[in-house]
Amino acid sequence: MDILAVLAAVLGVPALLAAAWYWVARQNRRGVRRAAAGGMLGVADEIFRPETHHVHQIQKIQHELPAPAPAPKPKR
Repeated sequence: MDILAVLAAVLGVPALLAAAWYWVARQNRRGVRRAAAGGMLGVADEIFRPETHHVHQIQKIQHELPAPAPAPKPKR
């Protein structure tokens, strides 16, 4: 019985992810939000490609930073 529970867990998680991915892809074809697919990829990046996840975090922070103030003109 324990082997069935492990097998269901091992096969069930990828099946749920595939179903969620399919549902998001279907919604995207209709023009509905695309951010959900990016969120799923962000989780995969964090686990399997930590360098890419780190770069995305840096880009997000840099995008949110305000523009630097202009330098004052020198007085003559």
